[in-house]
Amino acid sequence: MSLLTLYRIGLAIIVSSFSIAQATEFKLLSVSRIWDHAQHNAFTDLEYFKGQWFCSFREGSGHAGAGDHGKIRVIHSKDGEHWASAALLESPGLDLRDAKLSVMPDGRFLLNSCEYDVDRDQANVRNNQSVTFTSTDGMQWEGPHRVADKGYWLWQTSWFDQTGYALGYQWGNHDRTRFYRTLDGIHYSTLQDDPRPPSDRGNEHALVFDPDGAIHMLLRRDHSEHHASSALLGTSRPPYKEWSWHSLGIKMGGPALTRSPDGQLIAVVRRYAEGPNGGWGSQWTELGVIDPLESSYAPKLKLPSAGDSSYAGLIWRENILWVSYYSSHESKTSIYLAKVAAINSEN
Repeated sequence: MSLLTLYRIGLAIIVSSFSIAQATEFKLLSVSRIWDHAQHNAFTDLEYFKGQWFCSFREGSGHAGAGDHGKIRVIHSKDGEHWASAALLESPGLDLRDAKLSVMPDGRFLLNSCEYDVDRDQANVRNNQSVTFTSTDGMQWEGPHRVADKGYWLWQTSWFDQTGYALGYQWGNHDRTRFYRTLDGIHYSTLQDDPRPPSDRGNEHALVFDPDGAIHMLLRRDHSEHHASSALLGTSRPPYKEWSWHSLGIKMGGPALTRSPDGQLIAVVRRYAEGPNGGWGSQWTELGVIDPLESSYAPKLKLPSAGDSSYAGLIWRENILWVSYYSSHESKTSIYLAKVAAINSEN
């Protein structure tokens, strides 16, 4: 019997003990626009660090493109209502993108990002370099520290038992994935090459851990000649050398994943309208529940959003899910903060 078979048996026991309930609903308590200073404000993450909220995102002139050298803005707030700038990070002449926050085991703040050379991009392999920044207070940051392998977009770092894990992806004519580990957020080593097959178009990811270290990874895929664009749910157990992958049957972008207080896997993603002609106007940001036993996704709550949107940050605090995301539904692409409550429909 394989490790993954044993894992699925154990997962069934864990899930039944949590009573993962499709009956649980989600209520939007509030939503507010917290930043719109740049022409285009997008790609968020959220963290609670040393008694303050921190939200990170990219400021640029548009979603992406030659000449658009984005910068990373970090803002902070003690109450989640009044926000001010904490830092502005940049790599001159490059597009600094997709800031992802985490708190390291030693108590330092980590920010993952990527320097994208948009003016000298290549068709064969995207011209990008993953970087990290570190901080002790969220205000002053050291970096950029160039990490992982050039050409691999290391999306974010998630921590378990003193170790950080991250999936890097390489896009181009020969796209690939690589699974990394780190102990300090500065030195990353390869744990496994190609947890997804080359040319599978796997890219952005989010992951959570079970108490025993088992991983659930939500993976975005984009359409290619030989593969559909359905998102995947991957599972693996230490030492993370074997993976089991299952299609969720929907296309999604900007995946964010967390576990609710009652044990459910909660995702916030960009959703796309069905059909081949969906443009920016057909997209929205949505909260849903993933059942890891059935490899299914159930939509639960559409957040106020439209067009260029999603890329959420998720933090549970006092049984409320705080969600940072960006959206273009009020014309200008801006940063929003929503608070969501989980409601048991039987009550």
